[in-house]
Amino acid sequence: MPLFRRCYPLVLLVFALLGTTGAARAQDAPEDRAALEKQIFEVLSRSHWVAEGPANPDRVVYTFTDMKCPYCTRQWRDMRPLLDDPDNRTQVRHVIVAVLRPGSYPEGAAVLAADDPAAALAKGQEQGLAPLDPVPEAVGRKLRENNALMREFGIRGTPATIFRDPNGKLQFAPGVLQPETLRKLVFQISRSAS
Repeated sequence: MPLFRRCYPLVLLVFALLGTTGAARAQDAPEDRAALEKQIFEVLSRSHWVAEGPANPDRVVYTFTDMKCPYCTRQWRDMRPLLDDPDNRTQVRHVIVAVLRPGSYPEGAAVLAADDPAAALAKGQEQGLAPLDPVPEAVGRKLRENNALMREFGIRGTPATIFRDPNGKLQFAPGVLQPETLRKLVFQISRSAS
């Protein structure tokens, strides 16, 4: 089974950003595609995310994460040995969304409002996180903006991961990525994580 089985090229995201004609042009002109890929990463960098991994990475990966999503938890756990690998040069940025259940909103807000969002994310994935109640308007706005970005990209479920493959092409992977796909394509670690 090929590693790319669950990964899709940038064109799906381009459809969401520019519509069909923009996507067709992006496929025809490599410089247009490169500009669109750069724009997508710029938009993602301005979203509200929680970082894990090196502070000065070689690669940045974005994954839309809902705190009530069991598949997000599975992928988060599968990333642990890769994030801890001494050869890791990839930073994962969790774009926190609240789309699955009513509890997604106050738990996502608790992560984004935490003094240490990465620790709050870990606590939520490992054992559950106390929901934030009430949710301050500024934190709620961050979640709503992330939800809107997810819709604009045409993403329908979580986790959804956006990354550059070993050839430098932007990829979109809906759903849980298998550990080998994470290691080879997303983290680009050539040997098995210890």
